[in-house]
Amino acid sequence: MNIRDIAAAANVSVSTVSKVLNQKDHDISEATRERVLAVIKEYNYTPYSNIKETQTGKSFMIALVIHPSLMKRELITTLEQNLSASGYSLLLCTLDASDYSLERQLNVLRSKRVEGIIFHAVDERYIESFNKGNSSGIPSVFLYEKPIANQVCIRYDYSSIAYTAVRLLINHGHTRIGCVLDAASDNSTSAGNGYLRALFESSLSRDESLIISCKSDAHNTHAAFEQLFEQDITALYCQNAVLAASAYTFLHEMNLSIPDEVSIVCGETNELAQILYPPVTSVELPYDTLGKVATKSILDMVETHAVRPKSLSIEPVIHKGDSLALPSACRTKIAVIGNMTMDIIISTKKIPSPGELIVSNNIFSTPGGKGINQAIGAGKLGGFVYAIGRLGDDAEGHTISDTLSTYNIKTDGIYIDGSTSTGKAFIAVPDGNNSCVISYPGANSFFDVEQLNKCTHLLTNTDYCLISTELAPEVVAYAIKRCQKLNVKIFLKPSTTGKIEQTLLRKIDYLVPNEAELAVLAGGNDTIQEKAERLYHMCQNTIIVTLGARGCYLKNSEYSHFFRAAPFTPVDTTGAANCFISALAVSLGEGNDLPYSICFATYAAGLSVTQQGTQLSFPSRAQLDIYQDDIHAMYVECGL
Repeated sequence: MNIRDIAAAANVSVSTVSKVLNQKDHDISEATRERVLAVIKEYNYTPYSNIKETQTGKSFMIALVIHPSLMKRELITTLEQNLSASGYSLLLCTLDASDYSLERQLNVLRSKRVEGIIFHAVDERYIESFNKGNSSGIPSVFLYEKPIANQVCIRYDYSSIAYTAVRLLINHGHTRIGCVLDAASDNSTSAGNGYLRALFESSLSRDESLIISCKSDAHNTHAAFEQLFEQDITALYCQNAVLAASAYTFLHEMNLSIPDEVSIVCGETNELAQILYPPVTSVELPYDTLGKVATKSILDMVETHAVRPKSLSIEPVIHKGDSLALPSACRTKIAVIGNMTMDIIISTKKIPSPGELIVSNNIFSTPGGKGINQAIGAGKLGGFVYAIGRLGDDAEGHTISDTLSTYNIKTDGIYIDGSTSTGKAFIAVPDGNNSCVISYPGANSFFDVEQLNKCTHLLTNTDYCLISTELAPEVVAYAIKRCQKLNVKIFLKPSTTGKIEQTLLRKIDYLVPNEAELAVLAGGNDTIQEKAERLYHMCQNTIIVTLGARGCYLKNSEYSHFFRAAPFTPVDTTGAANCFISALAVSLGEGNDLPYSICFATYAAGLSVTQQGTQLSFPSRAQLDIYQDDIHAMYVECGL
């Protein structure tokens, strides 16, 4: 733009513009002067800019022209860092959300002598205006949803975010999926299209009542979620983190747990999404990748002066959280009947000898007992779990109950006894060795057949029941008989305190003793294989002997096989066996065969020993899924 263009835009003569520029405007009215200055500022006019533009010096400046609705910190940060590493600076220029004319912005960029432009537009009107105004041919890279003819374009498809998220929910067995869109977002239509495309490709019928577009304030979102949950949905796709946070709040108010009763996938990953609990599973465009590809593309054009029209595609990525699970009707249903205690864990250099005083370097309390540990172990891996047991009406009992609720464990089967205290276990954990335990049963001593009989409805339609023999023998016997009658598969973790009647042993599907417990059950001083063989002939079902750092041994009618341990350095082995049993039940419930399920459980138990405590060290499904390749390799290695 030259001085004649400024004069025409201000509707004055060229001499008037010259006088204003040179501050010789004493004979010009204030209104005219202000009008001329406004035009000069609007178009960022610099005298002799046409001469400056012919200079050969480089500015080493790249501009990002972006619509305000598309601002993403990750994109801008990546562009700035990558350009800086190549010796360039980033100039940020935002578009006017209400004006498609880009003449002012382009004049600014020309005056700054930018060497290249990364143009991030929200629709084709901005692109048309840009192409018309970029008469000087500044090298440009476009970030847009569709290919642009004769241009370098990095494609990102907003509809693919919703599409990927909804396909993820469908792949987990959900068919009634609500879609919550942000009415104020320019991308809500694309998100809705992605949702519908995922349904169509999965042969699921389109139901308009499951699609809600609302503003992000509390009143509107609450009403939207109320409307959706009248439609018997099992999962939600939320377009952004604000809507996901509102969904979390609504579900908490409705006493609906995530992901046990409702799964959620969010179409955005930001600071808000990252503080949601349980951690939300999200799908988003990889803005850091978008920034890296854009930087390379624009610098190739600027430094080689070669413009080769091309279209590159950036696909969305999935960030796994703990908000996604199978619908409750499809998930493995597990009942856990066992003792419940508050564990006092004492770290020591060694186990004291009689009369010896040992100083502990660390001591802490955490909910424990086989009933608690097995329930949480299964729950964290995606099982639908009912805990059945007895607690005292005291601080420890309430802490345990709250902890179970935190992990979405159903507590309908827990009786709170006001006449006694919660059980306790004092666990000494010496450096590098297996732990030893002193137990005070407390309320567990009063867990009787009458209480269990009131809970048998929880066993109906249950896949597996995990039973601990630390309860009273008559309770264990009753639990085994009820499970057998209801066709519930039984896992039993024995103890060293006594034997089990042989008639009961034959009713157990999976007997999981450790080496000491195997010796009590089978007797003798012979090898593990021989003891397991003898015990197998007594019960005629599956025996899995846990061997700590040596792995485990499987014996049944089909297999006699040692499985190695997972390659993790042990810190605290307290809950490893319980974690193993929980993971084994979950994997079998998902239809995996026994050898694979043992490999799956071995890695779960291996992860559990890498830090102190029990529940906190038990892996979530997302954490265990990281080792899928290792689990599969172990499965192939065993050759079964």
